[in-house]
Amino acid sequence: MKGGKLPGSGRMTKNDSRQSFFGAYSKEDWEKLVVSSLKGRPLQDLHTATYEGITLQPLYTEWEPPSSNHPSRWWSQTETWHVAQQVQGMTIDNIIDRVKEEIEKGTEVISLRDSTEEDWRSEDVKRLLSIQSSPHLFITEAKIVDQLSPFLIEHACRTNVMGVLGYDFLSQAAVYDRKVTQDHKKKWAHRLNDVSNAYPNVKSIVISTVPYHQAGANAVQELSAALAEAAWYIDYLSEEGWTVNEVVRRMHIQFATGSTFFLEVAKLRAFRALWSHFMGSYNVDMLSVSIGTESSSFNKTIQDPHVNILRSGNEAFAAALGGVNYQHVEPFNTTYEEPTGFSARIARNIQLILKKEVFLDGLMDPAGGSYYVESLTKQLSDQAWQYFLLIEDHGGIEETLVSGWLQNQIDEIWKQRQVDVATRKKTIVGTNRYAPYEKNQVTKGTKNEQDLKLNPLRKRTIGQDWEALLSKVLKKQYMGQMAAVQLVCLGSLKEYKPRADFVQGILSAAGINWTYDLQTNEPVQIICGTNQAYENQLDEILHEKTEDVKIYIAGKPAEEKLIEWQEKGLNGVIYDGMNVIQFLDELVQLLEVEVMKS
Repeated sequence: MKGGKLPGSGRMTKNDSRQSFFGAYSKEDWEKLVVSSLKGRPLQDLHTATYEGITLQPLYTEWEPPSSNHPSRWWSQTETWHVAQQVQGMTIDNIIDRVKEEIEKGTEVISLRDSTEEDWRSEDVKRLLSIQSSPHLFITEAKIVDQLSPFLIEHACRTNVMGVLGYDFLSQAAVYDRKVTQDHKKKWAHRLNDVSNAYPNVKSIVISTVPYHQAGANAVQELSAALAEAAWYIDYLSEEGWTVNEVVRRMHIQFATGSTFFLEVAKLRAFRALWSHFMGSYNVDMLSVSIGTESSSFNKTIQDPHVNILRSGNEAFAAALGGVNYQHVEPFNTTYEEPTGFSARIARNIQLILKKEVFLDGLMDPAGGSYYVESLTKQLSDQAWQYFLLIEDHGGIEETLVSGWLQNQIDEIWKQRQVDVATRKKTIVGTNRYAPYEKNQVTKGTKNEQDLKLNPLRKRTIGQDWEALLSKVLKKQYMGQMAAVQLVCLGSLKEYKPRADFVQGILSAAGINWTYDLQTNEPVQIICGTNQAYENQLDEILHEKTEDVKIYIAGKPAEEKLIEWQEKGLNGVIYDGMNVIQFLDELVQLLEVEVMKS
């Protein structure tokens, strides 16, 4: 209307904006909105099941967070964490020099890894302690702890040492499939008494869930194992005359931080809640323990190793948000070689960036209050407590490790992980998806688990089956025993490219070469095209097939068509969701046999 003004067309004033508000929407309202955008798919398609049995949902709301005095929110021995980059070297002199360099460049404690065949001497330990005016140790490997302890006790009157000095002989014995003998326990308790008397500020009782994590355990199993080991140490040392307070004040708990970001944040927070409940069962006041983390070796890869930097950064960030006291970030290249100066610097700088540039230094529970994180924390706590009780019902941690019950439980989770990796439901960037054409030559031997002892906590990596396959392929190619796969494309580029790219991605992950050259006589052909192209041309291709050529198609056709084509000579199909490792193993055998015949 000319000269008129439509209702509501005037500009909003500041007073109007102060009066306005956002309407309240329920979870059901949000779910209806999401469902309307899914084009007929159910909302459950957005749910993700974890190995812990937790279902991750697309929306978390209306969650009642714990009070501000809940242990998952406030308990931390400090408002920051100590950068504890582990140093290794060929000689003790080399190790001491590298410790000095690490301290100068940002590492805050003296942290060592077993890497030398030399034995430590009293003068070596004295030089090591002189690096800091108030030496702060973080050493959790058995060989070094056993070697350093006598000399540290010798120097007790001359220096005040703090930090962590001890190792978890329970989980370590399980790694090597050894039963902990009474003699072993007595020697350990004797050393513990000596170190504790000499250095009351040193945490000398270490509980490490790292071996459980490296064997494939889920977060619930890691948390419950930590509690079960703590119960064992308290019970055993009480028989040696220790009080609960004396034991707990000297405890340190070590975790590995995995790649599921929010779950790892929640794992550390859940442990604090569980520990508070655990202490309550002993009728003592809440006693905190120090918590340390290290980058998971379980998810690190040999191929495309620079992706390990991203993984470690993600893990270090999660640990910082979860409230850790000590943290080690593993250099990206230790899956296949000793750390270099460059890789050690990158690992150290990840922590320094999180502290000084992301400003996580000095924050107390920054993840607290998130509906998602609080929900995960609660679910992990509840499940881990019930699993801890289950371990106790089976005789406690020592009995379950000796009998193999706990190892078998972890193996069940490992088998699920293996299937997910083999079917590529679980993506390992640079290994089973997005693999680079150029390969790292595998220099570390792959393990055949059938050759190991009966019930050890096996050290595994999530990509070990892919790396074992790749190692086999690279060896055969080096010896000239591998042919290429011939890709036969039907139709236009637009029609065959999606399936051709899919096949190339799988072959590249295993290091298998392929060719589009139809003039070559390769022993294996993979046909790539649309379902309609298969309908029109596959019968003729199979009719002309010779006995010495194996033919596969990319994509999964209808069951009746597949049966029909198999009867005409089709050898198989390759499709998303199949066990790709099993397929590639068969393919390697076909390619090898044909080359050896010629």
